[in-house]
Amino acid sequence: MLWFISAFIIASAIFLFAPKEVTEQANNDSAKKSEGHIGLFILPVIVLAWLLFTLIDGDQGNFSAAAIGFVLTSCAIAHTKFHKFIIPCAAITVVSLIVGLTLTL
Repeated sequence: MLWFISAFIIASAIFLFAPKEVTEQANNDSAKKSEGHIGLFILPVIVLAWLLFTLIDGDQGNFSAAAIGFVLTSCAIAHTKFHKFIIPCAAITVVSLIVGLTLTL
């Protein structure tokens, strides 16, 4: 939980203190590219493979499906071709979190 709070604080600081020209230039440059940067896609795929290998080995918990849902959502965010799958991946994550919470209680 601490990493999430620190990431949110860092992202907020970057958003608040970034120069407007850099932000506008980045928006214009990203509009020109039709393909997403593949480097952003590699890390979530590696984490997804690691999660799948640990699940195959037998380390299963109530929130393992939620972890896969989080990683699939980050994969969908990282690559522009998969942006249409952001909402379904997030919905799978929410449902698996609710199921995990009900199994825990």
